[in-house]
Amino acid sequence: MSVIFPGNYVANLNAYRDQGVVALPGVEFYRLVGAVVISPDNDSVTNTSGALAAADYQPQILSPDLRQDDKPRKDRPMTIPANAVVYRTAISAPGVLGASGNTILIKALGANAPGNTGSLTTLTAQADGYFPANGVSSALNSVVDGTAISTSAETAVEITTSATLTASQNPSAGASRNSPSAILVEVCYYLPAAAPSYEDVSIPYAVEAGQGY
Repeated sequence: MSVIFPGNYVANLNAYRDQGVVALPGVEFYRLVGAVVISPDNDSVTNTSGALAAADYQPQILSPDLRQDDKPRKDRPMTIPANAVVYRTAISAPGVLGASGNTILIKALGANAPGNTGSLTTLTAQADGYFPANGVSSALNSVVDGTAISTSAETAVEITTSATLTASQNPSAGASRNSPSAILVEVCYYLPAAAPSYEDVSIPYAVEAGQGY
C-alpha cells in the first residue's frame, strides 16, 4: 500500500496497489475500480454461450499484466478495508448489451455508504438495450463530516444484475470484436491516517559526553 502526498498527485490512483492520496491532513483517500469482464475474448465469468446470467457478482481489481496464460500478478477481489467511510459509488458498462430496463446495482456497503439501498447507484439500460455511456454515480456524500464509520469489517464489493447480459459494441465492430466489454464499478472511501511517527518530527540525536562542540 502506498500513499501519495500533495505535490505528487500527477496520475490516477492505482487501485491494484491500494494507492491513496492525502488530500486533507489526517485523512487518506482511496479510489477502487473493479470489473466484471463479460467479453468471451477475454478471461470472463460468462457461461458457455457467452452470456452473463442474472446473479450477484464480485468485481475484480484487474492485474496490470494483460497476458491471459501467464500472470505473475493475479487479479484480486475488490474489497474495502475495515473502518472505511464510503462517500461515492459509480457504475458503467461499456460494450454490454441487455434489454430496455435491465439494471445493474451495487449491493449494500454499509449503513452510511451511498447506494446502500440499491436505489442511488443503479445503472439502467436504455431503449436499445445498451447502458448510458457516462454510467451513473451516487450523490456525493459530505466528505469527512463526522458520520459513523461505514465498514466495521473488511467488505467485499458486489453487484446485482437483473437480467442476462452479453458482450456487444455500440456501434458494432464485428462479430468477433466484442472487447472491451465489462461492468466497471468505482468505490471511493477514506480512512484515518496513521498516528505520527518519529519521521514527522525533528528529534535531536543523542550525544555522548565529550562529543559536543
